[in-house]
Amino acid sequence: MFKISEMPLLRSLFIFSGILLLAALSAYLLAPLLIPIILSFALYALFDPISNLLQRNGINDSLSAILVLILLVVICVLGISIVFPMLAEQLLLLQAKIPKLWIFLSEFSIRIQNLLNSYGVEFDPNAITKPVMSASSEWGKDAVIRLSNMLINMTTTVILVPLFTFFLIRDYKHLRNRALDLLPNKSFELGWLIYYRVAKKLEIYIRGIILQSGIMAIVTSLGFYFFGLESPILLGTIAGLLNLIPYVGPLLAMIPPVIIALGAPVFDPMLIVAAISVIIAAQLIDNIIVVPALIANAVNLHPITVIVGIIIFGNFFGFIGMIVAIPALATSNIILTGLRNGLKKDLLT
Repeated sequence: MFKISEMPLLRSLFIFSGILLLAALSAYLLAPLLIPIILSFALYALFDPISNLLQRNGINDSLSAILVLILLVVICVLGISIVFPMLAEQLLLLQAKIPKLWIFLSEFSIRIQNLLNSYGVEFDPNAITKPVMSASSEWGKDAVIRLSNMLINMTTTVILVPLFTFFLIRDYKHLRNRALDLLPNKSFELGWLIYYRVAKKLEIYIRGIILQSGIMAIVTSLGFYFFGLESPILLGTIAGLLNLIPYVGPLLAMIPPVIIALGAPVFDPMLIVAAISVIIAAQLIDNIIVVPALIANAVNLHPITVIVGIIIFGNFFGFIGMIVAIPALATSNIILTGLRNGLKKDLLT
């Protein structure tokens, strides 16, 4: 009769299940604050090196956290005052394009219908276009209202994120040390080792994808502007955000510029080609230059694991779930591997 304490894999799975259950319970209880917490940890990973630099120059924890908070607030205020008005204006232009787009698609579908009828193939485009046009028309009418509601909901996030980030920069290391000190002596070294590996990987990944997203937004915005697409900043911002989602994001990022190109006053197929080419060129820059420099070796996950994880997390948690899928899977992999290796070593000694 076997004992679970003598099987490192089963022991590590048992402990990992407990950690996973605790994380799921915490996420459920903190659901209303989950997005501010995630954003705060991302900003902590981004600004913590600045805080460390200030502390090495003789500035205490509280003052360095205040200085970092001031820097964060200045960046946010500049971003809101400069970028948001342009995004709102370009969103209105995108909303105005939707009816023109569906008129074009209706005319295009009629041409396809005539072509297929000439070959004896029956095709009724109204069965497809009418429901889609109706839904899109409603979306277009409600776009501004939805944007307003989203901005109102973001108010809480804008207030909480700097506050959470301040306390993380000031107190996180102290709270972390106290939590790890609660581990039994036998598990203390293993706990610190797993934490160190998780923390370093996540810090590299979070800093990398934030910079990567910004670079992609700038590159695509410039590309769209160069080829004369309307709302280039909005399209570039969308492309930068969607680039946070591996594999799937770049494909989704092609849809908005293609919609803008189709809604142009004069239909130009080359404008569609240009819109798609900008995304492809940005991805080449991303994969050849940005990823090796910023994110290489941050996570060691098989592409199939990544895609399945994105689908599952996206199904349960929406867009935010698709973004956090990769760090969550990478963290789980490090914890499970660390537990198995550590427990196996303990059994052999």
